[in-house]
Amino acid sequence: MTTYELPSWYQRLMKKYPVVTPEEWQLLDSIAVVKHIRKGESFLRYGKVARYSAFVLSGMFKFSILDEEGNEKIVRFGFADDFLANCESYNKKAPSAVSITAMEDAVILRMNIKKLQPLYDLHMNLLHVNLQLFQELSEQQSEHQYILSLKTPLQRYRFLLERRPAIIQKISLTNIARYLYTSREALSRARLYLLDQSRNFCD
Repeated sequence: MTTYELPSWYQRLMKKYPVVTPEEWQLLDSIAVVKHIRKGESFLRYGKVARYSAFVLSGMFKFSILDEEGNEKIVRFGFADDFLANCESYNKKAPSAVSITAMEDAVILRMNIKKLQPLYDLHMNLLHVNLQLFQELSEQQSEHQYILSLKTPLQRYRFLLERRPAIIQKISLTNIARYLYTSREALSRARLYLLDQSRNFCD
């Protein structure tokens, strides 16, 4: 295989997934396409069978579902260097129950899963990363279920404040409310209460 200099964004991915060799990143690069996605556009729509996965190079994404009343509920977020996929939809060839949508203008490194999967048999390092991504996803799902088990919007918001400040800093209050399965008004009251508590503590 001919070696060449990889684009700069691979430096970040190499740090996050050090087990993958430069040659293997080149292999991935040969099947990858850089795509620009506008705010509000979908990487994967409800009801479509997943055919692609991607690394987020820049921007933010939300993974959302619709409840019985048709209201949007967010199940996780995707930030720079995170992985976008719905493997269940791809493996079962089933319509996706999850929509993956850009929350701001974004750039992704998109790969056709059909081309990606055979590489796992040939390169153990890539299989290792695939297992790592699956573990990360499982941990995020477990954490989200734990957050939703907390009784009040105040407890849920405080958990994010203490454990996931990036979500508080980067995501709008409306979308945080959809992630915490509560109303924007209830969340706004919880945030004001915590602000007052911190001011009183400082006084």
